[in-house]
Amino acid sequence: MKKRTETYQKTKAKHPERWSGDIRDWTLPEYVTLNPMDTAEAENYLKQQSS
Repeated sequence: MKKRTETYQKTKAKHPERWSGDIRDWTLPEYVTLNPMDTAEAENYLKQQSS
């Protein structure tokens, strides 16, 4: 993802007239769930996984 961000920044610098705003935020989420859970439940799960 780091290279993708760099590529977008270089492209925006070369042709700023083609861009109406900032580049996309390419950071990956900390976790992804199929069934949504509340924040407290997710934090407890992450703590258990790191132990």
